[in-house]
Amino acid sequence: MLLRHCLLALRGTRTAFSLQTATNLPACLAGSSLVATQRFYSSVPAIGIVNYDVVKKLAREPQKLLIDVRESDELTKTGQIPSSINIPLGIVSQELSASPELFQSKYGREKPQASTEIIFHCMIGKRSLKAAEAAAALGFKNLKNYEGSWTDWAKREGLPK
Repeated sequence: MLLRHCLLALRGTRTAFSLQTATNLPACLAGSSLVATQRFYSSVPAIGIVNYDVVKKLAREPQKLLIDVRESDELTKTGQIPSSINIPLGIVSQELSASPELFQSKYGREKPQASTEIIFHCMIGKRSLKAAEAAAALGFKNLKNYEGSWTDWAKREGLPK
């Protein structure tokens, strides 16, 4: 049971480390027979961060995909960044797992490949990070988060937030 909790905690880490001896264990484990020499690595790719300048150029870079993960009613109130497609956070995994034909018919864009640069955004950057993590779990490798998201875009473009 304890090992299971440790492995779950390790899943979220992005750096490698090793358990080498039982001498530096917490007091609750001091009497246990746990001694391991094993390295754990996260298989989740690092998620990059992009800024306004990168997103502004995306209209001229159709090989990259900008996904707005806000709900459709939010887009109705605020508008959206040009060249972005809307896939709400709750269905990102489902849509990125869809067949290429279905994706194309819904979004008017080719379904991204594992190596396609995908940039996610939302209102402030939190949901978009979750979407990028979900895409990483599906095997996508070139993922970015527009940390300022719509709030930053609207401010720089002189639009209402």
